Amino acid sequence: MSDRALAQGRFLVRTGGIGWMVYDRERKGPALIGTDWAANLTREQADEAYRILSEAEES
Repeated sequence: MSDRALAQGRFLVRTGGIGWMVYDRERKGPALIGTDWAANLTREQADEAYRILSEAEES
């Protein structure tokens, strides 16, 4: 496996159908924060959701 593949995390911020989303590579779709989809967000909201999800994944 390449170093790049190992460096990829579970989540990434990308554009969605409307606005921005946090994409979950394991689910192959928008991430879930509690019971809400991390989709149709502003860039700032998506960055904050990404930070929260990434910190939770590291724990």
